[in-house]
Amino acid sequence: SDPRVEITDALLRYCRGIDRLDPVSVQSAFHPGAELCDYGPEPLSIEAFVEHAMASLGSRFRVTQHRMSNTRIEFTDGDPASGSALVETYMLAYHVQDTDDGVLLHTFNGRYIDRFEHRDGAWLIARRTLRNDWSRVEPLGEPMRGAWIASGRAGSPDPLDG
Repeated sequence: SDPRVEITDALLRYCRGIDRLDPVSVQSAFHPGAELCDYGPEPLSIEAFVEHAMASLGSRFRVTQHRMSNTRIEFTDGDPASGSALVETYMLAYHVQDTDDGVLLHTFNGRYIDRFEHRDGAWLIARRTLRNDWSRVEPLGEPMRGAWIASGRAGSPDPLDG
């Protein structure tokens, strides 16, 4: 299959998984033991990251939404047969938090800088570095009127699940 499609699909699985608090989907984007850098003072394995992120995001935020754009895939030596690629993906993440003082919106705009490797027939992330280009926390105003159904988290109703 097309390596660019496989790489893009892995990035999308990560975003969907992190927003739905689905550890299986998040981990499916990474090789076992993959390293995540600059999410804290020390690098984390994907396994440690998933354990921490699921608990932290689930307890702190009502919902999150991670969006990707401007993905640049550069294969080592310009050749997918090399088995590795440097992938830069611009990302925008929203986190909605209920507080005693009201609802806050945390906006994070940055980049994922990933080293993808082709192992055991799959293009997956071997190492991710996170870059924060800018971020902001602000009060979230009143929501739009409508009969909206909450979505985005595991266990909530979603047409994709049925």
